[in-house]
Amino acid sequence: MNYETDELCLMEEINNDENTVGSPIQEFYRNKSVFITGGTGFMGKILVEKLLRTCPHINSLFLLVRSKKNKDYQQRIEEYLDDEVFKRVDQKQRLKVFAIPGDISEPRLAISDENRKILQESIDVVFHAAATVRFDEPFSTAVAINVSGTKEMLELARTMKNLKAYVHVSTAFSNCLREEIGEQIYNPPIQHDKLITLTKCLDSSYIDKITPVLLDGWPNTYVYTKSVAEDIVKTLSKGLPVCIYRPAIVIASHQEPLPGWVDNLYGATGVVVGCGTGVLRTLQCDQNVIANVVPVDMAVNALITAAWRTANRAIEDTNQNEPSKDGDDGLQVYNYVSSVEKPIRWGEFMCFAKAHGKEAPPNQAIWCYSMTLSTSWIFYKILVLFLHFLPAIIVDAFASLIGKRTNMLSVYKRVNKFSDVLAYFTIRNWVFKNDNVQNLWGNLTEHDKKLFPFDISSLDWNDYFYVYVRGIRKYLLKEDPSSIPYAKIKLRGFKILHQGIKLVLAFLILRLLYSILITLFFS
Repeated sequence: MNYETDELCLMEEINNDENTVGSPIQEFYRNKSVFITGGTGFMGKILVEKLLRTCPHINSLFLLVRSKKNKDYQQRIEEYLDDEVFKRVDQKQRLKVFAIPGDISEPRLAISDENRKILQESIDVVFHAAATVRFDEPFSTAVAINVSGTKEMLELARTMKNLKAYVHVSTAFSNCLREEIGEQIYNPPIQHDKLITLTKCLDSSYIDKITPVLLDGWPNTYVYTKSVAEDIVKTLSKGLPVCIYRPAIVIASHQEPLPGWVDNLYGATGVVVGCGTGVLRTLQCDQNVIANVVPVDMAVNALITAAWRTANRAIEDTNQNEPSKDGDDGLQVYNYVSSVEKPIRWGEFMCFAKAHGKEAPPNQAIWCYSMTLSTSWIFYKILVLFLHFLPAIIVDAFASLIGKRTNMLSVYKRVNKFSDVLAYFTIRNWVFKNDNVQNLWGNLTEHDKKLFPFDISSLDWNDYFYVYVRGIRKYLLKEDPSSIPYAKIKLRGFKILHQGIKLVLAFLILRLLYSILITLFFS
């Protein structure tokens, strides 16, 4: 499996000659100016890199960047583009990226009048991907970013004179209270104007206290506010070329721009890291539930394609002189999920992570892979006590005795908070529809299918986990592949110690039972 060679072969197909006609998607982005929110995030980086590398004739990319003191914005962009994820993008293309100082959570996005005018006059395509992805974000903050920010973006988009496509990036779980989720917009838990008014009128500390009441069955502030944001898009996008794009759980890249590239510990990646380092030993999870995970590069390819299709649909509707009959008032929704065409269950997910983790274990491991799954909340909490907290207390106490300081108890408090947040999505199944995504793929030319592959049915999960585990090790944990042999020796030592402790515990338990029986029957 030489993914880098495959990537270089693909690059040879991308011609920088101005007179060369590219694929339909490449031609769509020719001379276009694109505005991206969330461009500095995980998906955002891959989106920016892919557009620069694969669409050589794109005009410019404007990224909304939050204000920072004592730092020039051009300098921030240069530092951003120095990330290894952009190593295959030539310098000429990098010069097409510009920062727009602003803040998605502020009125008018905190964009100056001068910069607003630039956006209004020049932007052709908008990707609104900025959002807080913290599940436990305070309610007021989540509303300001995910709800008010969406409203501000649409109001800005309406003033853009050359707008061809606007893509609102949501989440496949924005309607997670439903068992079946189609490619349509559902009623939100509350109207967006009422929610915005509520957070403006009440003190944030009081809102924090009543958050459980406000959520009313919703698992967290993230999915709640993303659902409300979709209602904003439906309400305020009348007459605009808009679509909603809903990716599932986004994890490391499959091939592009670097196999296995990832830069955060969110969601499923946190589980892989936790298991691989021996920190995470139990999880409330049903091994038969589908883990709706998708590689970030494939998700971004579908995102780029969705913008192209949205622009084409707007042209078709104009030529027909009538509104589209698809979706809600012509608003197309794309559920980019793996569960329909290439499902993988959590049990399989854990097995792949373990199998490839043994072949490329991290040096930072504190124990061997030892994971126990439970669907029962009570049994899971018992396991947490014995597999997380009790070992943490013993380690901290022993370290204290020999004059050293460890914080394993604090570590496990954070680990269990992460696990509790994730549990809602690891013990439930959803039935998704993704006909629009499948049709999107079916309408591509063969050239575009090579340049922007997102057909999830073609993915081999075993091959994917090979690069996923190694990518985590290299890009997230910053460990050189040359250290794998040493890490494997270290892992074998942990396994021997693990088995030895199990034998000792088994002996002690049997000895205790024997003593109890002797006392009961022979005393």
